[in-house]
Amino acid sequence: MANKQQRINEAMRLLSSSFRTDKNSVRINTNNTLIHEICKLILMYQEIKKKKTVYSEAIFKNGSRADVFIPEDFRVKEVLHSETEKEALSKVEKYPEELDVFLLSTKEIFDGVFKDE
Repeated sequence: MANKQQRINEAMRLLSSSFRTDKNSVRINTNNTLIHEICKLILMYQEIKKKKTVYSEAIFKNGSRADVFIPEDFRVKEVLHSETEKEALSKVEKYPEELDVFLLSTKEIFDGVFKDE
């Protein structure tokens, strides 16, 4: 099994060469709602707390864009607020097939994070 850095490097090859963002840094997309952006931060915080490397607004070679990309796990987490289920599933289909994609509503993100506080 590949070590952590090898897995990260392998997953990073899925990204567009134009994607330039520091790891574990939140990129704000002002086209999203404030609640969407806060939930993106919460998801990133949770992963960083588990010692994972994360990227926000990651752009893949095919042009698809992920809210939160966790390369070590080959995972994408998408925040759903105003999207319909059809729109969300359409977005999932555009991600590289190597990735596991998780769709999380803003309600379930908030309910989960504040339940434990």
